Amino acid sequence: MKLKAVIRDIYSGGPLIISLSTATAHKLDLFPGDRVKVSAHGKYVIAVSDISEELRKDEIGILAEVNKCLNLNDGELVSIEPTETPQSLTYIRKKLDNKKLTKDEIFSIVDDIVDNVLTEAEVAYLISAAYINEFSMEETESLVRAMALSGEILRWKDKRILDIHCIGGVPGNRTTPIVVPIIAAAGVIIPKTSSRAITSPSGTADTMEVLTNVEIKDSEQVKRVVNRISACLLWGGALNIAPADDKIIRIEKPLSLDPTAMLLSSIMAKKYAVGSTHVLIDIPLGYYAKVESEARYKELKTKFEDLGRRLHMTVKVIKTDAKGPIGKGIGPALEARDVMWILEADERGPEDLKDKSLMLAGTLLEMAQVAEKGKGIKTAKEILHSGKALRKMKQIIEAQGGDSSITSKDIEVGEFSYDFRAEKSGKVTYFRNHGLSISRLAGAPKDKKAGIYLHKKLGEHVEEGEILFTVYSESKRKLDEAVEYAIDNFPIIIK
Repeated sequence: MKLKAVIRDIYSGGPLIISLSTATAHKLDLFPGDRVKVSAHGKYVIAVSDISEELRKDEIGILAEVNKCLNLNDGELVSIEPTETPQSLTYIRKKLDNKKLTKDEIFSIVDDIVDNVLTEAEVAYLISAAYINEFSMEETESLVRAMALSGEILRWKDKRILDIHCIGGVPGNRTTPIVVPIIAAAGVIIPKTSSRAITSPSGTADTMEVLTNVEIKDSEQVKRVVNRISACLLWGGALNIAPADDKIIRIEKPLSLDPTAMLLSSIMAKKYAVGSTHVLIDIPLGYYAKVESEARYKELKTKFEDLGRRLHMTVKVIKTDAKGPIGKGIGPALEARDVMWILEADERGPEDLKDKSLMLAGTLLEMAQVAEKGKGIKTAKEILHSGKALRKMKQIIEAQGGDSSITSKDIEVGEFSYDFRAEKSGKVTYFRNHGLSISRLAGAPKDKKAGIYLHKKLGEHVEEGEILFTVYSESKRKLDEAVEYAIDNFPIIIK
């Protein structure tokens, strides 16, 4: 059947959706949620049907995601026909029955996720299946390969390609923008793609965006940048790296589920896709971290290392402390300022962030055999203190389209601010997770200049009346909301 396109600038944020009149749906024997094949210009998509009383029987409503694929204009004719339920649903049901999936079955599921053939509810079934019935390592390896091969694949001539990943959860843990220029300044390739924040006040990509452009979609341009300066610091989403992962994560969050197989494949698929040969996995352990027990740490360590062997990567897993925030800034601009202070050897650079970054960089240098065993931190310090890491960061900023003359002084924080002071003298003994909520209420990460700055760190002595932390925002209304929340949910305990 041919119908006239009615373009609707509406984003579903998930599956591809088209709308039909009640009469047309009845004629095609379609119900809301049924799949249809929509064709035009020699291309087609599999979409989910919806019913709209606003459409005539000769019209089809085309939502934004569908039109992105078909590039239609209002009134153009498109072909539509019912299509069968995808075979991948059978495989998801198979996993729900606790049966092992084959490599081909896993690839089929991932392909249908990327092509938006599966609805969000159906992907949720997959996540639930992985949560209830653990994937074997063979299944997880297939999931990693399927997710990686569903998007861009980068390969390099150099035999040593370094990478680093932190499991996350720790506020202000912005080590990557310090580690990457140190490694690149040592002459080793480290093409780093990072994520944006989902529930935190800032992701590495959000922080780097304060300093330069992080959205380069052309993989050949990325290769030219990395081949020239040995590094990049980009948002992986713009490069179409492991695209199935973003779709899975978006559905995992409301469910509050993070099955082990999904966690492992989310990280390792991206490393495989960018051609990493040596990967350092940082697993923070403690109150602020996603990993809260020694047993869980050991489980993940074993599985990461096993996956590394299967994928022909050298994977090293280390445990780091997560008792409180790392660094002083929480929010894109405030974290970027911390990073630049450290690279510029400014005394305001947080020592804990500096020390952790040097430890991670030193470990990577030893893995790449650039530094002798036990001397990695010393080599990393020399690179940082010599100014080579700062110069390399400026090269990265310029290569990605930013202004290489930017310094910490150029980083602006929110126009509106509020200082929280200590009501008594004592020692800072505890940080509550409320600090993350305060930063987000202030506007982070969307508002790059919003967040909180910690004047006092865990274990430090504070006098009555001293500033504990400052909340910054670009909006007076958002600042007021953040301040009100902080008063009711004070994040710092003094004893």
